[in-house]
Amino acid sequence: MASPSRPSPPKSSPKISLEDSQSFSDLRRLLLAPEQTELEQLKGRLEQFTLQPHDVGRVLPDAIRLRAKQDSRLLASMIPITQEALSLSIKQSPQLISDSIAPILGPAIRKAIARAMRGMIQSMNQTLEYSMSWKGLQWRLEAFRTGKSFAEVVLLHTLLFRVEQVFLIHKKTGLLLNHVVAEGVSGQGEEVISGMLTAIQDFVRDSFGQKQEDGLESLRIGDLTVWIEQGSGAILAGVIRGAPPIELREVFQETLETIHAQFSELLQAFKGDVTAFGDTRLSLEDCLQAQFEKKSKGLPIMFWILLGLVLLGLGMWAVQARSDHQRWAQLLERVGQEPGLVVTSVQEQGSKSIFYGLRDPLAINPEQILSEFGYSFEQAEFRLNPFMDLTPEFVHKRAMSQLRLPTSVVVSWEDATLVLAGEASHSWIQQTQLLGPLMPGVTQIQMEELVDTDLKQFETLKAKLEGNTVSFGLGKSSITQDQQSALLSLAETIRDMDQMAMVLHISPQIHIQGFSSPDGDRKLNQALSLQRAKSVLNVLMNRSFQAITFRVEGMGPSSSTQALSSMGSGESLGRLVGFRVLLAPDRASESRP
Repeated sequence: MASPSRPSPPKSSPKISLEDSQSFSDLRRLLLAPEQTELEQLKGRLEQFTLQPHDVGRVLPDAIRLRAKQDSRLLASMIPITQEALSLSIKQSPQLISDSIAPILGPAIRKAIARAMRGMIQSMNQTLEYSMSWKGLQWRLEAFRTGKSFAEVVLLHTLLFRVEQVFLIHKKTGLLLNHVVAEGVSGQGEEVISGMLTAIQDFVRDSFGQKQEDGLESLRIGDLTVWIEQGSGAILAGVIRGAPPIELREVFQETLETIHAQFSELLQAFKGDVTAFGDTRLSLEDCLQAQFEKKSKGLPIMFWILLGLVLLGLGMWAVQARSDHQRWAQLLERVGQEPGLVVTSVQEQGSKSIFYGLRDPLAINPEQILSEFGYSFEQAEFRLNPFMDLTPEFVHKRAMSQLRLPTSVVVSWEDATLVLAGEASHSWIQQTQLLGPLMPGVTQIQMEELVDTDLKQFETLKAKLEGNTVSFGLGKSSITQDQQSALLSLAETIRDMDQMAMVLHISPQIHIQGFSSPDGDRKLNQALSLQRAKSVLNVLMNRSFQAITFRVEGMGPSSSTQALSSMGSGESLGRLVGFRVLLAPDRASESRP
């Protein structure tokens, strides 16, 4: 028989266990939740740690101050960064930097320049004052003998006192803070001198049982005096040549007080770094004073010599300037009056004067005008454009140039009319008739008073030919030996007429007229007169003529009296041959002007 089974545990038991666990977790969360949250945040910050700017900013000023007190490594590391930052700032904002340092540098620069100018002028005045005097000549000899400069010798003889060097010494350590030297004085061993002064003061103080505040006030070494001013933190010592006035003490004292007022903290905290005391230089330079002997006499001879030279130079300059001005004015007047030149403006280009305007090609070369007044091309120059001057003078010049006027022709110009008078060749007259009206300023040419020399010569030959006759015997028409010789001479005259006719472009015709006496049969006389003319023509035709033609005419006895009268012959019987030269009406008119 089967044993009865054990009763199973109640189903609610696991449920109670889960609820209890959940409750325990809730309780733990309630009790430990804030701490767990903070731990989680702290763990996250540790795992992802980053340094925030605001965290550094809270401790940076104190950290820099504490680190700087330990040593100078921080300052040394910051110098390049500071320099680069300053350089960048100057490049980006130069005006801002300039405005910032101007109030400091401006007065310092002016003060330094004024001090240098005073020293230079004082030295120059001393040198000039004695340069040409008797004492100055002696000093020049001394300078030559000793090898020193004249200015140095004058300084030595006229100097009352001069502060040559000034030392600023730290009182406790005896170290030299700054040092200035007068111009022309060589400063050597400044550190040694500073240490020596400190040692001397300590020796005197210890030897005579003086207090620490007490000290030396002056030392004298040859012609040099050392004045010492004591301060709470620094000592001012000045090396003086000559006999200084007591007022100089006040200058030293005021300078030392000014330095103590400006650098009191640096003097108290001084540990050997003298770079911070470089700004004391301007105050120390105020102590570099000097005073020279004043000459009681009047102005030196050198002054009057220089004044005379200056006045002479000014006078010569004034005379030269006046001469140059007059010469320039005369040049301008000459250029303005010169025909064919028109100057519109004169401009200065550096040291050179440029004339702009117009010039007729027939006008004078303007460079000749410049040379007449002594001006070179480097001083003045003409830049002129060409133009035609229509004044009578240049119309006449242009006619002389273009028409190539013979010396026998006279030209005048009246109301745009070119008037020609005198004598000229036929070809020149014809050329002038063509070219004359084309010249600028000429509207017409008047030639009534102009003689054509070629036509005149032709007329002379014509008159010569017409004045000759050939006489025949009673009933004769043949040419004798004597008549032939005379006709050959007439042929030369006709040849000359032919050449002149070619020049004149005319074709003259010579009429050979035969005459007979009135005695006898009329018809026979008519035929005899014609035969006589032909006989003469036969002799003349042995020559060739290009422009002249001949015509024979038998005039008979009826016209003998009239013909003889017109030819002016003295032959009463009329047995002769005469000549008449005729021109064609159109060609004859062309031959005359």
